[in-house]
Amino acid sequence: MSHPCDRAVEEMYFYLDGEMSFYRRVRIRWHLRKCDSCCGAFDFEDGVKRLVREKSHTEPSPELIQRLRTLIREEAGDDAER
Repeated sequence: MSHPCDRAVEEMYFYLDGEMSFYRRVRIRWHLRKCDSCCGAFDFEDGVKRLVREKSHTEPSPELIQRLRTLIREEAGDDAER
């Protein structure tokens, strides 16, 4: 995977959750327009999030969200060490 793809995938969940700067969102959108592989990955993850949201009747607790973010960051760190 190329460097722009690595960066886009690394920031995928922040992008999908709207938790990044306008400038970074624009850069990722630009990358997604020209990269079918990343676009497919983002579409898949967005679909999973949408499905979970539709099937869930309550919002997850802030503690659960923080635990999940921590696990994702730890996983991303483990991949970088390999």
